[in-house]
Amino acid sequence: MLERIHRIKGIGLLHDADARAHGLQKASFIYADNGRGKSTLASLFRSCSTNKPELLVNRRTIDGNNDPEAILQFSNGQRSTFQNGSWDVERPELLVFDADFVEQNVYAGGQVTADQRKNLLQFALGENSVVAQQEYDLADNNARTAANSIRETSNQLEVLHRGLTQTQFQRIAEVVDADDQISALNGKIVEAQNIGLIQAKALPQQLALPTLNVDDIFNILGTSLENIDLAAEQQVKEHLNTHNKNRLEKWISDGHAYGDEGNCLYCNQPLDGVELIQAYRSYFNQDYNQLKSDVSRLTDLINASSSNEIVDRLKSRFETTSAVIDGWQEHVEVIPPTFDENSARDALSNIETLLNALRESKEVNLLNTVGSEENRNEVARNWQEVLDVVVACNNSISNATAVITNYKNSLAALSIENLQNQIRDLEWAKTRYRQDVVDLFSQLALEKIQDATAKSEKQTKKDALNQIMQATLESYKDRINELLRGFGAQFLIPNIDFNYRGGLRSDYVLQMRGANIALNGGVPDFKTSLSEGDKRTLAFAFFIASAESDPDLVNKVIVIDDPMCSLDLNRKQQTRTVLKRLYDSCKQIIVLAHDVHFLRNLRDDVLRTGNPNEIKCLKLKSVINRYSDFDVINLDQECESAYFKCHRMLDEYIVGNAQSSMEIARSIRPMLEGYLHRRFPNLINGGLLFGQIIDLISNAQPPSPLVNAQNITNELNEINRYAGQFHHDTNPAADQVQITDGELLSFVERSLAVIYAG
Repeated sequence: MLERIHRIKGIGLLHDADARAHGLQKASFIYADNGRGKSTLASLFRSCSTNKPELLVNRRTIDGNNDPEAILQFSNGQRSTFQNGSWDVERPELLVFDADFVEQNVYAGGQVTADQRKNLLQFALGENSVVAQQEYDLADNNARTAANSIRETSNQLEVLHRGLTQTQFQRIAEVVDADDQISALNGKIVEAQNIGLIQAKALPQQLALPTLNVDDIFNILGTSLENIDLAAEQQVKEHLNTHNKNRLEKWISDGHAYGDEGNCLYCNQPLDGVELIQAYRSYFNQDYNQLKSDVSRLTDLINASSSNEIVDRLKSRFETTSAVIDGWQEHVEVIPPTFDENSARDALSNIETLLNALRESKEVNLLNTVGSEENRNEVARNWQEVLDVVVACNNSISNATAVITNYKNSLAALSIENLQNQIRDLEWAKTRYRQDVVDLFSQLALEKIQDATAKSEKQTKKDALNQIMQATLESYKDRINELLRGFGAQFLIPNIDFNYRGGLRSDYVLQMRGANIALNGGVPDFKTSLSEGDKRTLAFAFFIASAESDPDLVNKVIVIDDPMCSLDLNRKQQTRTVLKRLYDSCKQIIVLAHDVHFLRNLRDDVLRTGNPNEIKCLKLKSVINRYSDFDVINLDQECESAYFKCHRMLDEYIVGNAQSSMEIARSIRPMLEGYLHRRFPNLINGGLLFGQIIDLISNAQPPSPLVNAQNITNELNEINRYAGQFHHDTNPAADQVQITDGELLSFVERSLAVIYAG
């Protein structure tokens, strides 16, 4: 039991509160006006109960110079001290219902969150399931630990098998000669890396077949003239034959071109009348000259057709092709091509010799046809020999090209990516069977066994906890609904359950007028369907149902902060009934309230069956700097009406209790007004002055009950004349009236006599 609050410093308005002189009892009632520190005191009890220093640290006195400090005295000399930001001993037997309980376990801002339902379940289950829940939490933690171990080991392995699943990595077969295979594959990669360069290398090109056209040559050789004078021809021929000189005809023909001269260019003799000259002029005519010109071109035509440049060009192309083929020899063995240069040159030489012989013959005998079909065939045969040399060379080049092409095609199948993939697979195989990796898989296998065991154990503990929770929550639900009905609530909880989503938490719905009320959003929803009084009632029912079901309730200290906040009269009365029942069952109940009448009525409920010595009534009063401190409170006096207060003060004055004479004098008239209002209810208006009330009685006529007081009107008038001088409404100088105690005592006695006489 909490026996005493020794000291509270630096916490809210309790800047330097000292309650050592005020011991607490089994029923302790603490009154405080709003904003006087009541909620701060409740938070202090909660902080001590749950060992949450932040509840007090966050309430440090704003303008104070004291560090937060508190000393609570419990039974058997035990203390709990809050100092330097922490409690030395927590007191879990303190069960506190306050705004923090509502916000943490029921609702906040008109909504019920997942965290609140989680906290509510913990609170609702109480100590009935502590062992089961501890065992489940332990099993759950073990399962999480096992799962985390698997995850950590898997993460270590994942770094090693990027691109493979763990199962694929684990199933890789061991490769004993992995290093040798990797070395061989690297060699192939080096070779494959040159494929691009090799594929880009030029292929050998064949020799272009040359062409031979001797038609112009043979046309010139076969040309003769038909328009020459036969006599002139005969005469010229005879002359030429007479001299029998080689190429004489050409010499004469060339000289004849200068025949326009009158004299012989050789002997300067006149040429006119020379018969032979006339024959020359007929013989060497224009057609003859054209033929001579054509024959003169034969040399160039023959050179062009049978020039060694033809072979030179073929040889140059052959050498280029041979160089290309030689460049492939480092990759593939290729038979070099051959080119029979000599045969080609010999054949061309034969063609040249034959054609030149025909040319010379033509030059000697311009007018004769030279060159037979046999000559043509001979030229063709020799030219074919040249072509045969080229074809033979091209065949050898084709063979070399085929070899090179086959080699290039074989290289195309050699893929660097494929080789690299093979190396990657071998590297994975090497990694898979490294000792540290083998150890990791062994560790993982053990962790999976532990994980399966932990999950099985967790499920077993979960099933056991489920049974306890189902039984506890069913009873809890019934008690809550019983309390709600007692409070006159228009809603109930048709079902309360639990789930493990996001952590173990409660799962319930509210039902009002047959409709389910959503706890968060929806239509209808918790925020708009329940009044503030309903929400507070629901939270209070949750708390009470759990407290009453606590098997160790007899040792619990129940702290209730403002239980009747936002409650109507019926719920306030039902709250008193519930708190009285708790008082009968628990070790101690501490009720903090700002409604003094509620506390007085609750005290009276306790007094009906309880011991007055087990009740303590305190209040938080305002002290210097508007801080708060503890003091005793007389609940009866605090709850007195003006009439009863004045009556009590006059009684005390008569028996000699010192009172302010002015205050006593000013209490006479209100006491008599209150008496008359109570004697004649509903007959005297509240706004009448005392003198007006006396006049109303004096003027009353039967059957008005007021006529029964007409026998005291004279006495009332005399008392009013005396008492009226002390009130500003009848005497503006009331504060300056001198009071004689003897006279005052007489009128006090006379006033009380009026009441007692009736």
